[in-house]
Amino acid sequence: MEKDLAQVVVGKWGRTLAIRLPAEVVKAVGMRQGEHLEIEAHDGAIMLRKANPRLTLEELFRGKTPQEWQRAYADGFDWGPDVGREVVEE
Repeated sequence: MEKDLAQVVVGKWGRTLAIRLPAEVVKAVGMRQGEHLEIEAHDGAIMLRKANPRLTLEELFRGKTPQEWQRAYADGFDWGPDVGREVVEE
C-alpha cells in the first residue's frame, strides 16, 4: 500500500524560496519553532534532518563549577596506578 505524501507549495520569502511544513509532519518528528535543520540535495531529492545542537563549552558545562564536574567524574575511568612521570601530586 502506498503512503500518502504531504504536498507543499514553494513560495517567496524575501529573495529566498521557502516552504511551509505541514503541522502533521512537524508533529510527527517533534519539531519546534527556531529549531535548526540540515538540508541536502541528493539525486534530485531534498533531504531534511534535525541538526545536532552546537553548544559552546560554556553552554555545555553550565550549571556546575569545575570542582563539581571533577567530583562527579572522578571515578569515571580507571587507568590503573600512575607510573613514572605520570605521578601527579594533587
